Amino acid sequence: MNTELRYELKFILDDIELTRAMEWLYKYTSAQERYHKRKVNSLYFDDLNFTSVKDNLIGLPYRSKNRLRWYGEERNISPFFEIKKRDGRLGSKEKYSLNSLNSNLLDLKIEDIALACLKGLKSHNVIFDKYLFPSIQVSYEREYFETLGGLRITFDKNINYFDTMPYHTLRECNAVAYRLNIMEIKFEPRLKNKVVQLIRPLNMTPKRHSKYLVGLSKLGRAVYI
Repeated sequence: MNTELRYELKFILDDIELTRAMEWLYKYTSAQERYHKRKVNSLYFDDLNFTSVKDNLIGLPYRSKNRLRWYGEERNISPFFEIKKRDGRLGSKEKYSLNSLNSNLLDLKIEDIALACLKGLKSHNVIFDKYLFPSIQVSYEREYFETLGGLRITFDKNINYFDTMPYHTLRECNAVAYRLNIMEIKFEPRLKNKVVQLIRPLNMTPKRHSKYLVGLSKLGRAVYI
């Protein structure tokens, strides 16, 4: 399943800046809460050459990231595999359901999760030309806001990174905390001029930011500033 191309502006915020951003949200936008706050979990996949890392670091305009995603910590979740693509400054996503992992994801060893993902993707006729393995897990709390015009604003807090050990379950991996918060503003190209005006009172500069690369850096496996 494909989603439309959209821009994503990212802001890296300390707790004081987060308060300012929330004040801007309520004062200058008409955005309302879209979902209740929920925990987002991602298990990122890369190849043996860490191509996703290298493509991001050099700023390759056409690149992709692969991840298994699910919400919450309870059983009977509905994980899906997501291929996130970048085309210049615009991004899109392809999502594929993986029903075989609905009830037992958190009990499986990471190597078994990887095999189940690749098998499930094959049933969707998605086959990668390189061997992919789980490289890092990321979890955080996300708050969602959206305007009637289609502008989406999310806040990610309490971000944690987990190293991936093939013979361990997701529950058995140790966490490394990230103390900053991330605000993302997501919108279709038709809203670009409107968003430029909307963020002026925010007085903050959007920056490139990849949770995947930050996590690998926190774990000592990449250099990312």
